[in-house]
Amino acid sequence: MLGLCAGLFVLNGFLTGWAQAYEVMVGLTSPTQVQQWQWCAWPLSLTGWAAIPAFVGGMAGYLVTAQIQAHQALPLEEVLNRVRELSAPPPPPGGSGP
Repeated sequence: MLGLCAGLFVLNGFLTGWAQAYEVMVGLTSPTQVQQWQWCAWPLSLTGWAAIPAFVGGMAGYLVTAQIQAHQALPLEEVLNRVRELSAPPPPPGGSGP
């Protein structure tokens, strides 16, 4: 899917110009405003509108799921010990006392 998006962007970059291809892909410019090669600007616009947010959302969901699963793998007793360590008061500075 990423290859398709890149291919459409490169094709539009060569045909309409790189700045206009970027603006069509991110939705700043409508494909109807492209003077030439509108047939090529429409797929780029649809890809930028639908496929790229879906890809980014999928990657974010995957990363969040991986983090949740990594934390669920810890036994409850280990999690409680870590919480106790974090909430314990720090040792007094300077060693064993006066």
